[in-house]
Amino acid sequence: MTTPPCPQQSNAQTIASYEAHVPAYIAGTAQEVSGPAKDWIDAALDGLAPGARLLELGSAFGRDARYIMGRGYRLECSDATQGFIEHLRAQGFTARRFNALTDELDHPYDLIIANAVLLHFTRAECAYVLAKLAAAVRPGGRCAFSLKQGDGEEISTMKLNAPRYFCYWQPGDLPEILRAAGFAGWDIATANTDRKHAQWIYVIAHMAG
Repeated sequence: MTTPPCPQQSNAQTIASYEAHVPAYIAGTAQEVSGPAKDWIDAALDGLAPGARLLELGSAFGRDARYIMGRGYRLECSDATQGFIEHLRAQGFTARRFNALTDELDHPYDLIIANAVLLHFTRAECAYVLAKLAAAVRPGGRCAFSLKQGDGEEISTMKLNAPRYFCYWQPGDLPEILRAAGFAGWDIATANTDRKHAQWIYVIAHMAG
């Protein structure tokens, strides 16, 4: 694994790689929600009222958003990549550009969900973002996110043939960071998929009611 650049450079570099390869990302990514990811999304939605307020970070081309909205929920889409925002809007989604590291959330949500987003942040950045998300979730609300399981960090050109920063986690690393962010409880599950780098961690963190 290569040594990553400083956090701000790595995140800007990752966003730039997505910006330059939106069609390639869409073409190389599963188009339907299925398997462990579907089970995790279903669990995150379980018990939410039909009028619950939901925000997705890193909506990309809208695959997960389409599934969640198909379950009858309203969802605000967001992404740090302008190319994805334009694609989402062209597909009829309400979407805004949002960078979790630099932008502020000013409304309380019942659920904030981020699939394969926080894995692009360093451990310090992830702790910062989780605290920000916890502050934006209503009492009794929840935050759901996924990470890649493993050790260390790297700049990888896999999939897009362009550099993206990845930070890998073990399930045991997470309780301390979740507690520090302000969450009262959490469910952590691991799953193997048939994709490259197949080990994933799926988290649903809960705020006190």
